[in-house]
Amino acid sequence: MRRKDREITDPSAMHEILREADVVSVAFNTGEFPYVLPFNFVLYEDSIFIHCAGEGRKLDLIGRDPRVAFCTAVDIRVENTTTRYRSVCGTGIAALVDDDTLKAETLKALAAKYKAPCVFPIPERTLAATRVVRVRIESMSGKQSRAT
Repeated sequence: MRRKDREITDPSAMHEILREADVVSVAFNTGEFPYVLPFNFVLYEDSIFIHCAGEGRKLDLIGRDPRVAFCTAVDIRVENTTTRYRSVCGTGIAALVDDDTLKAETLKALAAKYKAPCVFPIPERTLAATRVVRVRIESMSGKQSRAT
């Protein structure tokens, strides 16, 4: 990192940013160009969890290559000619969650984060049709630009 004075090295500070952020952008490997999508998400058990459709390009890409990159930022504001922010970027391994208990737990955490009026427990049929992707975080780096 070029600006070491802006580097965030404390993993708990990076996790705090991930908990505060509303959206995470995830880049999937197409083999030619990255394919980037924004997601609502929740940090749960040191992994990023996203809820998604049961089919589509992102799931096809995960099936071919589960390596992903992600990025999010919070506290973004422009002051004069300087942008202030706290951000986290990283890499991870993405996979569909097959365990119904974990899937239900993460969906409940996701609903709580966004204050969604979801009904719990989730009916068995609905849970079976719901897809959740887990991104196991492999690496992270954080950066901040705060007013002095």
